[in-house]
Amino acid sequence: MKRSAFSGFRASTFDDRKLYLSVIFMILLFKIAVLLIWGPGIAPDTGGYTRFAELILESSDWLTDAGLEDSAMPTTVFRIAGYPMFIALTQLISSENWQWIVVLSQFLLSAVSLYSLSRLISALGMKPFLGAFSLLATGLSFSLLLDNMILTDSFATSLFVIVLSENAVATLRGRPFGFVQALLFGMLITLGFLVREGVAILSILFVIPFLVRAFVAEKQRWKSCAAIAVFFIPLIVATQLYKTWNEDRTGYSFITSGSQTIYMVGLVDAAEKDQRIFSGNEPVDITAREKLSNYSFSEVLAVQWSLFEQGCVAPELANISKQKYFESWVNYPGSMLRMTIGHIRENYATLTFRPFGAIRETGFWIHGEKPWPDYRELRESMFDDAAAFALFSGEMVERVIAIIITVAFVILPIVWLVRLYLGKNVCKREVLVCAALWAVYFGVLFAHALVHLETRYLAPVVPFSTLIGCFYLQRIFDRKKVLDASS
Repeated sequence: MKRSAFSGFRASTFDDRKLYLSVIFMILLFKIAVLLIWGPGIAPDTGGYTRFAELILESSDWLTDAGLEDSAMPTTVFRIAGYPMFIALTQLISSENWQWIVVLSQFLLSAVSLYSLSRLISALGMKPFLGAFSLLATGLSFSLLLDNMILTDSFATSLFVIVLSENAVATLRGRPFGFVQALLFGMLITLGFLVREGVAILSILFVIPFLVRAFVAEKQRWKSCAAIAVFFIPLIVATQLYKTWNEDRTGYSFITSGSQTIYMVGLVDAAEKDQRIFSGNEPVDITAREKLSNYSFSEVLAVQWSLFEQGCVAPELANISKQKYFESWVNYPGSMLRMTIGHIRENYATLTFRPFGAIRETGFWIHGEKPWPDYRELRESMFDDAAAFALFSGEMVERVIAIIITVAFVILPIVWLVRLYLGKNVCKREVLVCAALWAVYFGVLFAHALVHLETRYLAPVVPFSTLIGCFYLQRIFDRKKVLDASS
């Protein structure tokens, strides 16, 4: 049997790894079955990517003309080019079946990310049952929904999981952070950035697990610290090249103008509770007071279009929204904090394990209608027929399991960090690795909550909340058995 990274921990055997590979294969087959039954999924955001892809295939004009005068949110300015370029490539391969190619590609990359996650499970020495459960919970929850959709979330999520998992495995084994691996990780995250521009900001959070790796490395700690800088080189180069390209074709240095709506959504959410947010005399304040009544996303777009009609183009609208957002934090910190906290809802506690919910949502987005009613509707009709009762019972059990895992994930890393600080008998590497992933999770959560948070934005880090929650539950049960045996 292979030795575990820590004394007292059960090492994963070759049979365990075969089990994990079998689970990943089963997940892949299940996703393919869903794809064959319902087909690829189209979301409201999909149109923006497909329109960009059409412009790419029509001519090369988009390379030099951003169309700032044509729209408040020109397609090639509002969206980053990576995902549309991939869509355009698949349309060149098959104009009729390109959606299937995109989704199958997402399936494959997602399977690779699950393999990286299984390596982390093995490095932690988790019991095969809990390890397989963690993979199933990951592959059949968020991943099931997002991998079937023509959206950027699947690719970005898989790349996040691969980098964080492989880094955690190396940390647990005491390996220093080498320049080659740092460069490879940086290139993967740069691909994530080219698919979803928000990755550039979230990449700062990778410093936490990288510093932990440098701290616990058995040798060459200086090299591990220097490698962190190497990690950011591809991303810095890519962002600067993208800004230069946009400056050449628009006169403005920026990546995308997506912040024109993202920051404005946060402002509108805050203004719903505190109308002082737009009490100033700037055009954005006056326009917001004219357009806002229900504080909905459609009114956010109305504000943008009105400012565009007043002569502001997309990069300027992005700067206006960004400036107003940070000014509001200075002038009305209480209201902005309340907005941020208000974005964090209790349903996020159920994200660690939700196969029933994922299948229902997948059917809704792909097929156009829910395969069965949601949890609240099932609760009202659970005694009407046996099917409703069975579905309600399944979703209730699912929610209870998810909440238990989430509570373990949220609380127990803090307990273990305190025990480590007090010099208790805990494994330093394991605690610090899990704590680093815990910090990345909450970093992603609060980074999005500051402006706009949807459940799918947490997809890159939810797998680690599931894994760490299950791992800590395993440690609690093992400790209880030891105590019972000694008593």
